[in-house]
Amino acid sequence: MDATHFDFNHHSHRRFNPLSSSWVLCSPHRTQRPWQGKEEVEDAANQRPAYDSSCYLCPGNKRANNSATNPDYKDTFIFENDFPAVRQNQPNLGSFSDTNPLLKVESVRGQCHVVCFSPRHDITLADMTSNEILPVIDTWINIYESMRKNPDINHVQIFENKGAIMGCSNPHPHGQVWSTQDIPQGPAQELVSLAQYKEKTGGCMLCDYVKTEVDVMTKAASTASQDSDTTTATKPLAENPEGSRVVCENSSFLCVVPFWATWPFETMLLARTHLSRLSDMNETQKEDLADILRRMTCRYDNLFKCPFPYSMGIHQAPTNGVQEHEDLAHVHFHFYPPLLRSATVQKFLVGFELLAQAQRDITPEQAAKRLSDCSEVHYKAPVKDSNTPHY
Repeated sequence: MDATHFDFNHHSHRRFNPLSSSWVLCSPHRTQRPWQGKEEVEDAANQRPAYDSSCYLCPGNKRANNSATNPDYKDTFIFENDFPAVRQNQPNLGSFSDTNPLLKVESVRGQCHVVCFSPRHDITLADMTSNEILPVIDTWINIYESMRKNPDINHVQIFENKGAIMGCSNPHPHGQVWSTQDIPQGPAQELVSLAQYKEKTGGCMLCDYVKTEVDVMTKAASTASQDSDTTTATKPLAENPEGSRVVCENSSFLCVVPFWATWPFETMLLARTHLSRLSDMNETQKEDLADILRRMTCRYDNLFKCPFPYSMGIHQAPTNGVQEHEDLAHVHFHFYPPLLRSATVQKFLVGFELLAQAQRDITPEQAAKRLSDCSEVHYKAPVKDSNTPHY
């Protein structure tokens, strides 16, 4: 390493997240050694059956509170959460004193739903075909539009927690929808940042970010092509913050490891055109979303040969009817996975990260390279045509 020149692969630096208006410390010199991450194949004892009679999400089974029986559903199934975090009907807050600025409280009403992705107990999005994922997308759209008609609901948060280490209480493939009368802090901060960017530049931050990442990808590919034609190659793209962060793409969506990513293999899935909400998609865009969700989650599983855990959430326009928010919102998915070096080694946000600032070791460019090198044929799938989805 040349000690006289700054190297993004070896020297500490911090990167700004324009969506959250925060910084993340990058310490790439902590991963100087060759990658020796262990690839762990699922233990056969942990293999799940296609149907589990004790699962409260499988078709035909009693739910957790024994108050209802699931129908014999064939693709997706949505129901109100039996143990909701927020409720539509609850007493008014009353006359709690708000004279002390240090003791502020507000009542929150809302609804919570569970979305089962498939009747099969033994698969995840990564195992499903694009056609099997399409009904999931339709269900997301339908619940969003239903909540949008409710005057007491101003925000709909669709998300999935995959894996026990992400707090998932049941391995059956499912996600959740929390609809609230307030706009939660994370999406609210994004709207503030998007508004500030638009006021400053006149454009949409995420439209511009898509263009930036596509331009960087094109430049990186051109540089790599030139290097292959010369005897003396330039330094690896991963040592340059301009190295490609694109993991996969199609005509409607782009999946990247964000320039400002906090989690080791964090990704963001962005609509390539300005869509305010999922229901604005046409049929081609819906098919492309199903395609890229399958491909991205498959790459995740293939990285460490395990069912890759993550928290995934969709950010789209609030349902409060505010035109400014409608104009600012740009559909995007956040994937926050905790794994770092193997199926059993995870990153924890502790110490400096809790008390001072978010921090990561491998650079986003290095993470993107590892993910883009992964196959889009699932590691558990039988050997077939590599272009054919499985399950």
